[in-house]
Amino acid sequence: MNWQWICPTRIIFGWQAVKNNPEALALGQKAFIVCGQGGSARRNGALDDVFQVLAAAHIEWAVYDEVQSNPEVSAMREAAAIARKEQADFVIGIGGGSPLDAAKAIAVLACHSLSDEELFNAQFKSALPLAAVPTTAGTGSEVTQYSILTYPAINSKKSIASNLLFPRVALLDPAYTRSLPREVTVDTAVDAFSHVFESYLTVRRSPMSDVLAREALFLLGGRLRELAMKRDLPDDAARYQLLYASMLAGTVISQTGTSIPHALGYSFTYFKGTPHGRANGYIMPALAWFLGGKGENRAQQALEIAGFKGLHDFAQVMQNLTGPPPQLSEEEKQTFLEICSQAKNLNNSIVKPSSEELRAMLEQVVKPSF
Repeated sequence: MNWQWICPTRIIFGWQAVKNNPEALALGQKAFIVCGQGGSARRNGALDDVFQVLAAAHIEWAVYDEVQSNPEVSAMREAAAIARKEQADFVIGIGGGSPLDAAKAIAVLACHSLSDEELFNAQFKSALPLAAVPTTAGTGSEVTQYSILTYPAINSKKSIASNLLFPRVALLDPAYTRSLPREVTVDTAVDAFSHVFESYLTVRRSPMSDVLAREALFLLGGRLRELAMKRDLPDDAARYQLLYASMLAGTVISQTGTSIPHALGYSFTYFKGTPHGRANGYIMPALAWFLGGKGENRAQQALEIAGFKGLHDFAQVMQNLTGPPPQLSEEEKQTFLEICSQAKNLNNSIVKPSSEELRAMLEQVVKPSF
């Protein structure tokens, strides 16, 4: 097997990662700080830590705190215009997947006037330097070259993929995840598991991705079972492991890409407002069911590494964590399937489903019989 590995992001992990490594944020003269509109970056302390580091280094900044969940392309263009007006020469993304993906798109659009087609086809040759400070344990965006944006033109999400979108540095402090409510903790943990589960089942996997995937599967499997059994929030040790495993999973999908759960899950998010990780959680058992029926044993291997007793056990844990999926009309099912069939990451699966098999998977999602 021939393979390659490209992940140039400097990773700084541990308690007080931002405060203890101030030089890592010295990427220019003025920072454009991107965070979500809900104010979590202020509540969890990440924004204040970044302010202190920048002030001590005499680096100016402007804050854009209007990123919505599942940001749209049009909003990123407006934010990039503000970054240009502020004459920012680097970007700091703080938050979960939406602010980090937004920061990447802004880093590109602040430098270039691009059509949607040019943007999504990565027809650009530069981007502002970017630092990523994740505050959830799920997306892994701090170590990937992807920016996933909502794109109404296709009624779904669409990705920008370019090595220019790898953050220069990722500063991961588990303390920023302490204030996450249980629902967000669960949804993001399921998201991280979906990344590593899918990576283990793609045609783009490699011996190196498998090594990291096994580590993340083992860690996340145990934590998901704990979350399913207990109502208590994770302690610091668990928060540390969740963030570490999420970063591993992000590193892996930066090389392998994702597959069917993401391709099908985007419609649950776009049309039903389902959080991204939860949508993937609905679909992963159906993927394991489909691959098992095709005689492919890697899905079973992944579940065993993660500590699940089999498909039924895995499906029960996922259902406990995600709750029941929203009901779909026949018209909605057809729309979901049509959109999914056009997704590029559908081709990553080690067994690509026919249209009939994809429909059978969706039926298992909305009315499971595992």
